[in-house]
Amino acid sequence: MAKEYAEQLFLQEKPTLALLAIWSFQKTYASVITKEINSTFAHTTKILSKMEEYGLVKFTMEGRVKYVELTESGFKVVEALKNLIIALEGELPEGLGPAEDENIEDLAGKRQEVFTDHEQNQDICEKIKRLNDTTISIYNELVIGGADRETVIRRLGPFKRDLKKIENVMQECHAIDDATLEYFIETKELLESLINQ
Repeated sequence: MAKEYAEQLFLQEKPTLALLAIWSFQKTYASVITKEINSTFAHTTKILSKMEEYGLVKFTMEGRVKYVELTESGFKVVEALKNLIIALEGELPEGLGPAEDENIEDLAGKRQEVFTDHEQNQDICEKIKRLNDTTISIYNELVIGGADRETVIRRLGPFKRDLKKIENVMQECHAIDDATLEYFIETKELLESLINQ
């Protein structure tokens, strides 16, 4: 890693916003950060990977859920960034104030959001699994039965609509964890490959 890259990383808007967002949420998913910084998932994961290389963030798995949170070095960088913002602007923007200002109701609300997000992720993951299993089962039946390509397309094509419905639900959710998002992408790619064979 070149020394210049660390400077370039935090002299750009998205990485700085990502680090501040992680600090704000304390423990969150990459997909939440993606929405917070108005970026793509791929770009966000690239930023987070670089931050992990620098020892600023760490990833932890809890079941199928992959969380990202700040390390001790990450907290130090956030403090430096906040001091820089104060030096330049005179105060921190709304939402970046000290965590001690949060009251019990706000913290309880955040915990409830995380719990609800987890339930939504489990529900979406179950829907994806059912769709994945059904797709594979029908495809195997068709192959064993010697079905032609037209029949395979006709039978599997409607599952694209089901995937789109799941995708719409995912877009309405507050936070989709990385494992659920990856599972959705894998299922979508599988369906496409089976239809296009």
